[in-house]
Amino acid sequence: MAFGALSSLGAGSGVLTYDVIDKLKKADTATMVTPFETRKTNVENQQKQLSALTTQINLFKSSIADFKDGEIFQKRLANVSGNSVSADVTSGVSVQKISMDVTQLAQNDIYQSKGFDSKDSKINNTGDDQTLKFSYAGQEHDITLKDGATLSDLRDSINDANIGVTASIIDTGSDTDPYKLIIKGSKTGKDNIIKLDYGNIDDLGFNVYQSKHYSADTDKVNNSGDTQTFKISVNGTDYSMDVANDKQVKDFIDDINNGNLKDSDGNSLTGISAEYDNGYIKLHLQDIGDISITDDNLTTAMNDDKNDNRVQQAQNSIFKYNGTEVTRDSNKIDDLVVGLTMNLNSTGTSTIDISQDTDTIKQTMQDFVSGYNSIVSKIQDLTKYDEDTKTAGVFQNESAIRNIPRDLQNALFSTFLSDTITKTDRNGQEYDQKISLSTSDFGFSMNRTGFLDFDSSKFDDMLKNKPEKVEEFFSGDNGAMTKILNTIDSLTKGPNATLNLLNTQYTNEEKSFQDTIDDAKKRIDTKYQIMAEQFASYDSMINSYNVQSQTIKQSIEAMINAK
Repeated sequence: MAFGALSSLGAGSGVLTYDVIDKLKKADTATMVTPFETRKTNVENQQKQLSALTTQINLFKSSIADFKDGEIFQKRLANVSGNSVSADVTSGVSVQKISMDVTQLAQNDIYQSKGFDSKDSKINNTGDDQTLKFSYAGQEHDITLKDGATLSDLRDSINDANIGVTASIIDTGSDTDPYKLIIKGSKTGKDNIIKLDYGNIDDLGFNVYQSKHYSADTDKVNNSGDTQTFKISVNGTDYSMDVANDKQVKDFIDDINNGNLKDSDGNSLTGISAEYDNGYIKLHLQDIGDISITDDNLTTAMNDDKNDNRVQQAQNSIFKYNGTEVTRDSNKIDDLVVGLTMNLNSTGTSTIDISQDTDTIKQTMQDFVSGYNSIVSKIQDLTKYDEDTKTAGVFQNESAIRNIPRDLQNALFSTFLSDTITKTDRNGQEYDQKISLSTSDFGFSMNRTGFLDFDSSKFDDMLKNKPEKVEEFFSGDNGAMTKILNTIDSLTKGPNATLNLLNTQYTNEEKSFQDTIDDAKKRIDTKYQIMAEQFASYDSMINSYNVQSQTIKQSIEAMINAK
């Protein structure tokens, strides 16, 4: 203890010292402060343990929340046999089996050009800027290629159009003309085709159609005995020409190159050329898009499937759903059953078995038992009294805490449900008998130590044979889990909940104890400040008396010595 100017306390008397004041002050503190500090510490410990218990109970509540509205019983699994389909399912989908027979996958459009010797090979050698008509999936865009534009310039222009088509140039590694332009549509479906009219620039080789093999260019393309029609459809416009009986390959090629393929208005098909190459008729079209060739009754056997530079053709998926043929523009099918998404992976048959997710229900029940018993164990520890150590849990005298296991038990075991079973009398006649189902029928029981036991085999049997009774018993407004959740809400939800009121009580007590402690310390400090000042005054007086006494004593001794 230090009192500033009173630092010489005890110098006069040798008795009224700071040590005496400290001892007196400690005695007062032990009486007036320490008991309240102990009680405050106990309350703080109660608050800490109450917070931990409340958190544990709320986590337990979260783990079983899906029972209240029956959500746990609506969870589904989609088990797929076969590799052609994969499936994802959400809660609530009807339990069912679905057969899928995939005959065609949806694809996007992909083209490759002929080979070029460089990425910078010039493709516009016309002497003028050229505009190419470019469209995809309903969007149109004009591409302007300046005179002298290169393959790389066309790639960049396609990408800059930003209409869902990507272009790239790859090095095939070929010894000659290794660079090819690849254009790829982003969407699947037969309507999502790439359309590009590049007839005003060099041939890029996107569309090359090949006939059957001929031994010579003098072979006949028409030996039917009658005049036949050769037709090419380009992006919705039909171009056709008559092919006379006995017409030879070379003459057929000349007719095409001379513009004999015409539409209904007499306009010739531009951007097309024909040649005889190593026994094949080859047609080069400078258009990309919806192109088909009709050569019925001719020997050419030429159609769009012969275009090797159309790497992949845009097409729909085709499959049978429970025997009914369905067509979609995607391989992701999510509009046949609400909540079910089927992904088509390959052609072939598969079966999708949508069933109740019983494993999740069983595991949740096991978690419920573990969580319930964990809470009971925690409360037993907090409210016990140890005879050996003579120590009590922090809530040993708190009935609100001690009653929680009882309240949870009452909520769980207060549910009953009627059911009807079929029995046989002594005459072999069947009859219906009404029974009452209780919690024990679903595998639950309480043991002598206050913990919950669970016979999973009983529960599994009920879940397998009477799933609707399991759902009815545990869910809904009067279900066992609903009652437990309501009991927990009465403990933790809202300012008037039992544990929240208890926490408020502890908070108020802690504040009251702190106020008492602060007030007691203040009074003690004041008391001993005054005492120290009084001691200093008394000590000064004693010191003065001592000086006077010493002076008198010396005078007497001097007088005696003088005689």
